[in-house]
Amino acid sequence: MGREFPIEILRPGSPTEPAFKVSEVPHVAKLDQNESAVDLPGDVKGEILEGLAEERWNRYPQPARYGRTKELFAAAIGQSPERVIITAGGDQLIQLAFWAAAGPGHRARIFEPTYPMFAAFARSTQTPVDSVVLGPDFDVAAHGLGDPVDLLNLVSPNNPTGNGPGRELVEEALVRPCLVFVDEAYADYSGESVIDLVRDHPNILVGRSLSKAALAGTRLGFGVGHPDLINVLERLLFAPYHLNALQLLIARHYDIIKPHLDSMVRTVTKERERVSGTLKKQGLKVWPSKANFVMFEVDSAKRTYGKLLEHGVRIRDVSSMPGMGEHLRVTIGTQKENDIFCEAIALSV
Repeated sequence: MGREFPIEILRPGSPTEPAFKVSEVPHVAKLDQNESAVDLPGDVKGEILEGLAEERWNRYPQPARYGRTKELFAAAIGQSPERVIITAGGDQLIQLAFWAAAGPGHRARIFEPTYPMFAAFARSTQTPVDSVVLGPDFDVAAHGLGDPVDLLNLVSPNNPTGNGPGRELVEEALVRPCLVFVDEAYADYSGESVIDLVRDHPNILVGRSLSKAALAGTRLGFGVGHPDLINVLERLLFAPYHLNALQLLIARHYDIIKPHLDSMVRTVTKERERVSGTLKKQGLKVWPSKANFVMFEVDSAKRTYGKLLEHGVRIRDVSSMPGMGEHLRVTIGTQKENDIFCEAIALSV
């Protein structure tokens, strides 16, 4: 391996643990990453890819192209373009929130258990963070917002619990003199959103990820906020150079993509209730979910997870997350994948 790496040359607090991994074992049902169960139709992808062939791959996307893309994308989601930023996945918007409102001397708050990238970006920006581990009901409202901070992060629906803080709590947070970041990565499945609050509250930033709605492979997301805030975020990214030609093309065609996503969401929500019902019939505690996954409790998460892998079923063991105990999370897949999971879980608990 050669000489040992001089870790002391890196910034204090740089992560040294192994990189993030997911299971790579052979499987018949991949239900561990909260992706869409189905892909877009081939003719829709083909129409978009025709435009990619016409692109000059040797040239950078220009600001005018990004501006026109924002106009079309904003129209497709019912927003004005000056209130919208398009990002490389929802993760990039979380990172921007920390860049803009956190860092040394600026305190942030996250409510655990939640999406691990909040803690990761807090570490990478050297942000002092209040990590609040919620009680057994995983209810932010029951706990309260706590003392004032500079960046308050709320996730609705939350991952991995499937619940959310509720609109009233978001409105209560907006009274505070801080940036309130509301992660709505799974809002397509909940049918609930606080994006409308952006018009009257300049200190809210609402984030969405298109990764959960058939576009995980393209790494697209977007944020909605006050025009001045959006300008700051785009300057931090040197927009449009954070997006490639394919991402811009997909965003430009979101109007023809969205109807297929809406249909997929209806199928997933129906299947979510079926999977939840099957788990309850096994005598398991199942948490009500407004997302495209279901969290449930077993006697031994490690043992059940291992048995499911033996049946070729990949789900997520979330028992190591703060406050989780013996919990597992299963993504809602295709009807066939869900059938396989329901049969396997009966043999694994």
